[in-house]
Amino acid sequence: MSRLILVVEDQQDNRQIIRDLLSTLDYQLAEAENGIEALAAVAKQKPDLILMDIQMPIMDGYQIGRAHV
Repeated sequence: MSRLILVVEDQQDNRQIIRDLLSTLDYQLAEAENGIEALAAVAKQKPDLILMDIQMPIMDGYQIGRAHV
């Protein structure tokens, strides 16, 4: 069973780099473009690991962390 990694990043290019780096490993990837999407993804998908940008629009990484993700 592969593990799920949630990538939270507002820049498409950065998400693509992470996707490329992890594509050869046995991980499933989920993506969110902002904090609101990240919180919804965490609640629904229960990722094993979250890779998150700190500076994002709407809700930044610090706010997400304080939301007890």
